[in-house]
Amino acid sequence: MNLNEKSSWDESIFKYLCKQVKNGALINSAQSEPKTGSPTRGGRPETTAEKSQNGWAIKGRKTFTTMSPVLDYFIVSATIKETNEVANFLIPRSIKGVVIEETWDSIALRGTGSHDLILDNCLVDDEYLVEKFSSNGKRANGWLLHIPACYLGIAKAAQRYAIQFAKEYSPNSIVGPIIDLPNVQQKLGEIELKLMQSEYFLYGVAKQWDYSNDQAREKMGAALGAAKLTVTNNAIEVVDLAMRIVGAKSLSLKNPLQRYYRDVRAGLHNPPMDDMTIQLLAKDSILSH
Repeated sequence: MNLNEKSSWDESIFKYLCKQVKNGALINSAQSEPKTGSPTRGGRPETTAEKSQNGWAIKGRKTFTTMSPVLDYFIVSATIKETNEVANFLIPRSIKGVVIEETWDSIALRGTGSHDLILDNCLVDDEYLVEKFSSNGKRANGWLLHIPACYLGIAKAAQRYAIQFAKEYSPNSIVGPIIDLPNVQQKLGEIELKLMQSEYFLYGVAKQWDYSNDQAREKMGAALGAAKLTVTNNAIEVVDLAMRIVGAKSLSLKNPLQRYYRDVRAGLHNPPMDDMTIQLLAKDSILSH
């Protein structure tokens, strides 16, 4: 979706990639590095690309490479040695020098398999340099709304579990299930409110993106970041409220809420970071008033 919207790749290599995906190939970006942190903070990749006789030699290490055990292609950012420009390269898994080091020991989102990608002098053809980044910085990315969408899903799962538990759990200290208790209904109401806020914000920004032209989209960076900030932080609060309803049982390893609790925390560390979003919102506010 992102590549199609931006038309930033040469048409022939993009069509080739689309054909591979249609036939079942899996692809993801590999941008983060140990010393640069989140790519949204502007760190220059230490992964390097050096011109070779028939193409490019890529060397470096990428972290948080989601789905790395099963990916067929990696979109890798690298600094071109000769010019110091930053570019994306398409790296087929099948080429020599591609190694996955299984470093993913996170307590959250364990199933993503976000191990390290090691590129040990990987040689690719010239056309696999697919995109150079502008000195003006990266453009707004509507596709990043998939991040808050993920955490909204986790929050909804927590809500469903808490409601079902409250309908069924009836301690002998009361008559009927705990869902009839005012304090439980108070928490369920707070959960519903936060989910409504999140949905309207997320879907509203997504709709605005879909119906905007390229010029208008370039001004949506703050809105995209605000949607991510709002939804992920609301999701954390929703899971916490659900656990308060369920009580100590929510801490059992057999209980899905403890997994939702761990997974939803990861949203704080997905781009864009909260502090950068707040700074961007402040700048936009200053410029518009």
